[in-house]
Amino acid sequence: YRASIYIHVFFSVVLTGLALFWTIMAVALGKKFSPEQVAERLLIVKGARWPHVAVPYAWRVPLPWMSWITSAVLVATGAFSLTFRAGGFDGLWWIKLALLGVVVVVQALLTSRPSPALIHANLALVLATVVVSGWVIR
Repeated sequence: YRASIYIHVFFSVVLTGLALFWTIMAVALGKKFSPEQVAERLLIVKGARWPHVAVPYAWRVPLPWMSWITSAVLVATGAFSLTFRAGGFDGLWWIKLALLGVVVVVQALLTSRPSPALIHANLALVLATVVVSGWVIR
């Protein structure tokens, strides 16, 4: 159980970091380029693979899929942790699930075509989900 919680918290930080990376990238590109050029360069960033060093290129994961892998680990560890939860689910729990659903929709849109507006929305949603998740366990 504890390992699952630690993994869940770690990957929550990873997901937040990914959202922050995209936000920093969108802001930095927006300061130097026109909106059309920003969109073009975000597509280039979308094609990047991770990790960018020390791993053969064929084994590197496309950057948008890092968010999907991270989300899958979060869902798996969250579902596992639920088996140990005593009691019912309150309103915050349902807010967390609703936020998770919106994060998934926004992530799907970002995977197909990243845009600054979606990137900023994604960061706000991920942060809101993390905050509500903290309140759920209190």
